[in-house]
Amino acid sequence: MSGLTLQDLLGFDAGPWHSAAESWSRLAQGIDDASEDLTRCTRDLDGAWPQGRGSTTAMEKGEKLRAEADNTYLPAKRLADAFDQHAYAMQGYRTQAEQIVASARQAGYTVDTATMSITAPASAYTGGNLDRTGRETGALLNDLRLLVDYARSQDDATAATIKGNVPSPQNGFGTTPPSKITRAQELANKIKDPAYDPTAAELDELRSLVQVYGKDPAFAHDVLNGLGPKGLLELSGRLATLQTDQLGKDADGMLFSRDTAYMVQDLQNGLGMMLSTATAETGTTTGLRGETYIPGQYELSSQWVSDLMAAGRSKMDIVDPDSPALAVNDVYGYQLLGPLLRNNSFDSGFLSTVGGDIIDFEMQQGKDGALWTEARGENIRLDWTVDHDDDKAPAGYDPVNPLMDALSRNGEATRDLLTGVTHLSSDGPEGGRLPRLDYLLTDRDWNATADVPGGPGWTAELMANGDEYKNGSLDKFGIALERAATDTPGPDARRLVEAIIYETSADEQAKGYANGENPSKDAQTVEFRKNNLIHPELRDSMGNIVSAYIADVNHNIADSRTVTDQTLDVNRTDLTRFLADIGKDQGAHQTVANAEAVYAAAKYDEILSGRQNPNDDINGNLRSMEVVSRNYGSVLGAIDFGAAEAQHATSADLDKQHNDGVEDRYKVIGPLVEGVVGAATAKVPGASDVINGFAGNIMEDLEKGAKIDNTGRVAYDVGTTLGAGHTTAVDLTEVALYNSGKLEGLPTGLIQDGHPKPISEWTDENYQDWQTYKGGLGQSTLGSAAVDAGDSYQGGYEWTRTTLGDWKSEVSK
Repeated sequence: MSGLTLQDLLGFDAGPWHSAAESWSRLAQGIDDASEDLTRCTRDLDGAWPQGRGSTTAMEKGEKLRAEADNTYLPAKRLADAFDQHAYAMQGYRTQAEQIVASARQAGYTVDTATMSITAPASAYTGGNLDRTGRETGALLNDLRLLVDYARSQDDATAATIKGNVPSPQNGFGTTPPSKITRAQELANKIKDPAYDPTAAELDELRSLVQVYGKDPAFAHDVLNGLGPKGLLELSGRLATLQTDQLGKDADGMLFSRDTAYMVQDLQNGLGMMLSTATAETGTTTGLRGETYIPGQYELSSQWVSDLMAAGRSKMDIVDPDSPALAVNDVYGYQLLGPLLRNNSFDSGFLSTVGGDIIDFEMQQGKDGALWTEARGENIRLDWTVDHDDDKAPAGYDPVNPLMDALSRNGEATRDLLTGVTHLSSDGPEGGRLPRLDYLLTDRDWNATADVPGGPGWTAELMANGDEYKNGSLDKFGIALERAATDTPGPDARRLVEAIIYETSADEQAKGYANGENPSKDAQTVEFRKNNLIHPELRDSMGNIVSAYIADVNHNIADSRTVTDQTLDVNRTDLTRFLADIGKDQGAHQTVANAEAVYAAAKYDEILSGRQNPNDDINGNLRSMEVVSRNYGSVLGAIDFGAAEAQHATSADLDKQHNDGVEDRYKVIGPLVEGVVGAATAKVPGASDVINGFAGNIMEDLEKGAKIDNTGRVAYDVGTTLGAGHTTAVDLTEVALYNSGKLEGLPTGLIQDGHPKPISEWTDENYQDWQTYKGGLGQSTLGSAAVDAGDSYQGGYEWTRTTLGDWKSEVSK
């Protein structure tokens, strides 16, 4: 991440960057010319010198030189373009920052560029200007921070381009010398042999070769092809036995070598990098419908991948020849593949195919995560790519943990893995159930204490501190699901979201039974508050998914569902139960409340602006708003019920403090809701807009813009305020109606330049005028909308209570 500061931005000089761009551009042009000359001079070599060892060598050399020249041109050209673009972009950001600083200082503000702070003169806070000055100061600061963020992003992007295109000092831009491939193959085969004791020099040499040439497709392909799938797994396992992992700080142990630990770490990461490089799809498709795939020159074959999966399902023994006690017998090949997956980015096809087979194999064995801990070596860590000094870091026995790491970086692979296998059943969705998703989401035991080395010391450690072990792979699984559902909207992503909601609700835990219990037998029901339909670690990600699909959620929770082929299609009861369980998590509750507030505000604006039904009068508008209020109440009621059951601060709890002071309530909520409506005015979200993050982006803009009164009287968190169920349901409708300009007979004090005066600028007298208007002339309009909104929230809350109470009553029998 870039550490660029405002002062760095203001001091940016584009000159050196343009000069560097010119130098790289000249290099690229020279390489292009040299490549043409080289081709011209060598293309007829086979005709002039058709036979003999010298002819073969010369033609191979000519082919290699042409490849090196071709490989050099594009990186040089990309670097030239990157330096130029960086200069122009950063100069633009600098100019904007200078203008903001200059205008602020001209207006009397003090700007400290070192701390990026802005202070208004004391006179700006007098004469009723407190609120306005605070907002203006916040807006200036937000603009500067935004520019610095943009500049940092540009810095990171340019750094990534440079890193990905600069030549290596050992091999330039060219391909790997054949001798290096031969040497790497020789070393890899020697080291994986359990009867051979490698020297430190040999290990270091292999590490250097892998680090320098590992990303070269020719090197990665040829070395792994020569090693073979089983040999790759044996090498990973053999490396793991070179160092033991004792409890506590390993460096404190007499027999521990930090150099060896880092050596193994680098080699396991490097082998993963090579596997990623050699399995990336670089081929072409042929046939009328693109049904035939021809792998690239340096792409491992489908047979190699099939053999890898066969080796992954087989058992192996890994041992240190110098120390026979350092061994793990009958470890599965997939356990030795895990370290290679953890920190590398793989092609979607490879990851979904191999990852799917890991899940299928575990499911078929019927032993859950315990399958992977049947054989453990005393003080032996299989995965050295994580922090070995942390006793709670996974030791690599459960390959599903690193698989989740890899999937969290690849939404497409996650989506393909989870939707690639379908099980048709009479009671499931029309398109069939997704067994892999069902297993991982509702049935798998993700116990973190299982993935530790073996031995009496570790057993005692788990007995004493097992409750402190947390399974980070569940968090990664949540991120993977989130990316699979939102990265690329479409039928497969919607199907995955539908399946998440269905499987959560179809599971025995949704009926109130413990995980794994059979409801048809003598199983004890568990109250909703004590049962987890969704793993607590997944609720944040589930909240983000709901937020991304908030339009679809409203369509499905409505009394009259209006789903289409372009929206989610889920059962309302299933959706209600799902939302209630999400609401148990305070952060997820806030995320969904934010998105629902934004969506409702946008729909109100669509109705009142006439874009939905241009011919409707105010009464027609109110009827349409009632539908929106009802959906809002159903969503907020569901998540608030879950929150109340989990006993964290919720909308219902906050209503009283909001109602204690009407004026203070509007001074805070008014500007917030006004900001939501204003932000949504330009574009009302449909399904596709919300999937692309419309609601989340609006909320982020509001928070960054500091659209709260943070200068003195009352300040609430944006999410908490907008999530205040009954109260905010009413406020959303009232403020939307006020801002629409359709309210007749507003007091003159509430009119400014022919339009409703912004709530953020109201005086105490304006608040009194508003209350008087609501109780008088505006009662038929505002009162009706407010009652509908409030009743809708209460109705949604009670609907959830009734829905989840159908099985709760069984507990008391």
